Amino acid sequence: MSLYQTLYYMALAGGMAGLFSWGITALLSGTILATRENWVADLVAASTLGLLIGALTVAFSDKWSGSRVVPRYVFAGAGIGLVAGILSGLAMVPVTKALGETQPFLTRLLSWMLAGGLIGLGLGLRWVMANKMRVVHACIGGLLGGAIGGALFHVLGSRVPDLTQALGFVLIGVGICFGVTLAPILLRDGILKFVSSGDARAQAKFGRSGKEWEIQQGDSYQMGSESRDLSKTTFSVGVQVFIPDAAIAPLHAIVFGQEGRFYVARHRDVNNQAGLARYVLRVRGKTVTTSQELRDGDDILIGRTAIKFISKRAQ
Repeated sequence: MSLYQTLYYMALAGGMAGLFSWGITALLSGTILATRENWVADLVAASTLGLLIGALTVAFSDKWSGSRVVPRYVFAGAGIGLVAGILSGLAMVPVTKALGETQPFLTRLLSWMLAGGLIGLGLGLRWVMANKMRVVHACIGGLLGGAIGGALFHVLGSRVPDLTQALGFVLIGVGICFGVTLAPILLRDGILKFVSSGDARAQAKFGRSGKEWEIQQGDSYQMGSESRDLSKTTFSVGVQVFIPDAAIAPLHAIVFGQEGRFYVARHRDVNNQAGLARYVLRVRGKTVTTSQELRDGDDILIGRTAIKFISKRAQ
């Protein structure tokens, strides 16, 4: 899947989360929330939205990454999203009480900015092992997406309270997920692009879509065939560049950015005589024994899979 296809599917996940969140909130509004203050409804909406965005984005991401959807990752994503949603809902309370009556538009804008930023922060934790700055980028993306969604929510919801409020929730979900996903794409310094594979599984999985992985300075991505259900991590991704190639080791190589340059190196698990003999890792046709700097347009052969490195700075 290309980066822009990923953006589309993540936005779709956010839209679904927003729609379900509206449905749950609307259902509760006719019962237990009917006699409560507005901030209680906001707390329920933000908590539900965070939970659903956390669960759906993890499920969608793992599905389209080529690996299997792992229930514990989905539950962890839902839990982190729920906590972020509750915190954002609680953060909405003083904003609503201070500005709700006099500045309703600003109230919605700030409230959903807080929600988007905290939910984005929670989602970004999944990439903390690869690059801590991605957490910041996800938070900023969530802030911007939440602000746009909140503004549209206010405009639409004030005109036709029912159906357009549902659309408003959808737009908030889309905005948060779109922002969280778009931020690392805009800030990327390079791309690893799938070209072809001699393994039928990898070719079938990535051949049509032209799978791409965005990389940026500070990243340290593990490449391998270890599926996520075998990873020992609870929420963060163990292998960021998963390729279902039988000739690729579970942990085969590492791609990292350092001081404005990118490198590929053998993973320590295969950086020995047996690993050199069994697991192929070549750049520009030459075997990588330790590490190799990557240049724009370089061809990487890992196992039986060809990948091209594209530097965005060179364009």
